[in-house]
Amino acid sequence: MAYEIIIKANEILDVLKTEIAASCARYDTEDSFLTGTLQFIDRKIADPEPYLDFWNYLDEIDIDQFKKDLKGLKKFVIEVIETPISERGQ
Repeated sequence: MAYEIIIKANEILDVLKTEIAASCARYDTEDSFLTGTLQFIDRKIADPEPYLDFWNYLDEIDIDQFKKDLKGLKKFVIEVIETPISERGQ
């Protein structure tokens, strides 16, 4: 299930997928990855403009839609966190 986060992130924005996938190396456990990813998403929801501007997407991405998509991704991350680790799959 955690891997699906990366797939869903790619559906939103390619660099979002890349950053979330690369962040895996920073975490020792799946739960710490999920918590860190949730915090990362929350920061992007709160202030998406600098992120989109940094990656040169500010003029190409609708900010409201981006935030909506991030909220959907956040909901999925929370679902994964709430799923017992034994039921998350490989």
